[in-house]
Amino acid sequence: MAKYKLNKRELLEHWNDQLSFIKLSAEQYDKGKENEARRIATSLRILFHEGPHSIPLIKQTGLIHNFLLWSSGSIYTPSNLLSSWVLLLLEINASGAYYKPRKLGKGDRDRTFFLKYEDWWNEIIFDDKKNVFTRKDIVRYVANQDGGAHVDMKLDEKYAELVKHNSLGWMDHMGNPVRNNPAYAAIRQIAEELLISQYIFLKGSYTRKKQNNRLFEMRYVDENRRFKWSATDMVYPEETYEIVKQYKKEDRNLYVYEYKDGTKIEVISR
Repeated sequence: MAKYKLNKRELLEHWNDQLSFIKLSAEQYDKGKENEARRIATSLRILFHEGPHSIPLIKQTGLIHNFLLWSSGSIYTPSNLLSSWVLLLLEINASGAYYKPRKLGKGDRDRTFFLKYEDWWNEIIFDDKKNVFTRKDIVRYVANQDGGAHVDMKLDEKYAELVKHNSLGWMDHMGNPVRNNPAYAAIRQIAEELLISQYIFLKGSYTRKKQNNRLFEMRYVDENRRFKWSATDMVYPEETYEIVKQYKKEDRNLYVYEYKDGTKIEVISR
């Protein structure tokens, strides 16, 4: 018997269902149930992960062509001598140090950008000075090994270093390592990025204006992992650029998208 093929409406129902699951788990995370990050990661995997036997919903629905994804993190640079965790903040209080998702939203001062799927999914969000991790890496580790959809008795070494052995190296004022899981906090922030992206997408039509003389690019540390960079919008010493320019680059353009309600976002795209 031939298999039933879902139509676009049915596929979009699945997309919206996964966003609803993510929103509910995000609310529970914010109430202190940080292991809800495992559920979030499983939904993110369904939406975005592509493998030999899986096509992500962002492709099945056709949303890949016009769905912009919010890159909420601070600018990453490989020249930083300290570890990087661009989606998180470090909070130190009387009970210790904790990673917190940035959760920047509309009206916040930090400058952020929107990216297309491939750049966003493969963008570096952690660098512990031994390994770098993208959104894709973190979602896959949490979903595939750390209890989202599967539990592995043995975690990959570099992920175990990140979440079990404090490879980021940060501590509280008493010398104690950060108390919570940085990958889970990053998953919560990725959820926020997606929910804001959906909010922008539902605004509908927009006008797009290319920002000439604004030079942006993606720099690749390997075949897929990458980070956004600008030769015109970032202040950096020459020593930093000498490191950055060692990596392969692909040029990108900077656009301003303006929606009917006056909302404006900056988009880095081909």
